[in-house]
Parts: sequence; structure tokens; C-alpha cells
Amino acid sequence: MKPLHYRLFAIPSPIKQVLLSAPLLITGAVAFAAGNTATTHADPIPVLALYQTVDNNTEPACAFELPALGSGTTEKFFPKKTCPEVEGDPIEPHAIRIRNMPIASKFLLTDNERCEKTNSAWVEIETTRANASLEKLGIDKIWTYSGYLTNSGLDSNAPSRGFKIIAIGNPIKQGELTCITVSTSAGSK
Repeated sequence: MKPLHYRLFAIPSPIKQVLLSAPLLITGAVAFAAGNTATTHADPIPVLALYQTVDNNTEPACAFELPALGSGTTEKFFPKKTCPEVEGDPIEPHAIRIRNMPIASKFLLTDNERCEKTNSAWVEIETTRANASLEKLGIDKIWTYSGYLTNSGLDSNAPSRGFKIIAIGNPIKQGELTCITVSTSAGSK
């Protein structure tokens, strides 16, 4: 009887070695790249911007950097006190944009410096997804929505994602937004 295989290779040829080791090298490189992605790409910074339309059709803006992701803090912002003046007067915000917010963040917008719902016009909204964005929207238009804010940005036509109205009071008149309270949860990364 003849043996079926005449040659038995104890050491594979160089081509076979490369072909056998390629999947291991590729898997290791992909795992290394995936592990380093978190360290090379920082989380986007949450930002809130307010806009005022003036007579010459310009829109001066005022931006606030919001609490850090997962900080579990509450901060209050007073645009009429902290934003630059527009034509010699305190800013009168007409539109709002919020970007890069973590899930479970809450916003209370009021027309008084106490930042309270009592005896004031107000709206309370929350984020329902990570990296939520409320695209540029007239502040007085918020009261036309119920549930999710599904607008497209006034200047970008980008869709808003992940913002939901929790509770609503009387509408804030155009230019009367005085206080913004922002709360993030401790585990909202």
C-alpha cells in the first residue's frame, strides 16, 4: 500500500506562515485601535447658545458651556446679566440652541431671576438620549410642541434629537428669558 501523503512538512513555508498569522495580526491591530479610540476622542462639550434678532437682520449670540458629562451638578445661567449687550442694552434672547447634551439632563427656562416656576412663565425640558441636540428654535415656539421637540434648525435645517417637554407653564414672551437652570445626572455619560 502506498501512503496518501508523500511529504509531511514539519515547518510551513514562509507564505503559509504569513497566511496563518495574518488573522491574528489584524485582530490585534483592530483591538488596539478600538481600545485607543476612547482616549484619542474626547466627549463633545455641551453648549447652549442664545440669539437675538436685531433690526439689521443680524443675530448676536451668547454661548454658555454647560455642566460636564456625568457631573451631577445644577447650574444657573442669567443671560441678561452675563451676555454681552446688544446695541447698548442687555440681550433679549429670541432663539435657543443646545448641543451635545448627555442623557437625563434637565432644563428649566423662566422669565424671572428667581429661576422658579411660581408666578412666572416657564418650560421644563429633558434629554432622552446621549448627545442630544436642540437645534435653533424660537423660544416662543417651544409652546407649540407637546412631547418631543422635533424642529429643524432655523439656520441649518438639522433635526433636533432627544429633547422632550416635561412640563409647561405660561409661554415666555419673546426676549424675556431671564434664567436657565441646567441639571445633569451623576451617571449620564
